[in-house]
Amino acid sequence: MSDPFNPPSLDSDDTIYSADSIEFCPFQSHSHLFACGTYQLAKDESEDEPAPATPEPTATNSDTDSSDDDEPAKVDKPMLRLGRLLVYAVEDESDETYKLNNLKRIETAAILDMKWSHQLIHGNPTLGVADASGDLSLYQFKSTGNDLEIVTKYQTNQSSKLALSLDWSNRVQTSEQPQIAVSLSSGDITILDLDPTSSTLTESLTWHAHDFEAWIVGWNYHNTNILYTGADDCRLKGWDKRMDCSHATFTSKAYDENVLIWDSRSMRQPLSTTETGGGVWRLKWHPTRKDVLLAGCMHNGFHVINYDEGWSTGSIGSSFMEHASLAYGTDWSYAPTKGDELPLVASCSFYDHLLHMW
Repeated sequence: MSDPFNPPSLDSDDTIYSADSIEFCPFQSHSHLFACGTYQLAKDESEDEPAPATPEPTATNSDTDSSDDDEPAKVDKPMLRLGRLLVYAVEDESDETYKLNNLKRIETAAILDMKWSHQLIHGNPTLGVADASGDLSLYQFKSTGNDLEIVTKYQTNQSSKLALSLDWSNRVQTSEQPQIAVSLSSGDITILDLDPTSSTLTESLTWHAHDFEAWIVGWNYHNTNILYTGADDCRLKGWDKRMDCSHATFTSKAYDENVLIWDSRSMRQPLSTTETGGGVWRLKWHPTRKDVLLAGCMHNGFHVINYDEGWSTGSIGSSFMEHASLAYGTDWSYAPTKGDELPLVASCSFYDHLLHMW
């Protein structure tokens, strides 16, 4: 019998590129499927361009120039940010045996974040993808098939800013016109309106939220006038669309290795602080239990945190430590479980290109 505090890997796969994001499809028709986003720096192998021309040597110094000066200087090109969107199926071979099957690989720009809409868009499960080209792309599973297809792409900027994260406004409350918030490497936040029928994205609002890279944006799902952002300026900020996000409604400063639980009605101090170590990168609530949180902690693996009824105390219930590199992306499976069993979890790490299921 496996140790519930240190669950074993049930299967693993090499993602080839560095993996940083995992999202299980939340709909039962596709709950055995998840997407994995990857990021890889690569040298531009196209022919090097010569440097700008320099003036011809004068008569007084031409006889001292070496013949090597006749060779045109080369200009170093910036590294390319490549990515792949991987689609995996979790195949249940027996009660305790599972297998990962890579169904599809889509070449993209480097992927920084992905999230599924928890509302069908035009009848289809829809995945939003934020990438290093500054694009927000939407992909869909058509009908009951397993083939993920791109349906639209929106360029958030013309200034080589990276799209670092995204969030859907319809996680709890369905909407005829859901909105998608995108955070950018410039510190800007952009809100896009989605027309579900035509899959058209239209910019609704953009503002400068932080002076450094804005790594995360999230809606208050119970009041979608409110958003929260976090960035490399070590600040968590709240924003209200009813005020055109002209100024932050609150600011909290911290950069540590703790998971903080807040009550949005009173943001003066957190309800609880749980030390995880390693630097917290990703947090995912359990699909059906409000008191269980999954944390990806970069230099210290992945942890499942259990909270008491009053949210005053969080304790680590289990940990997965088999990744040998930065623990980044993770998510719970939405497939049905037996009794009080925790769902399957998929997780990925960056430099060792590993994807695990546990």
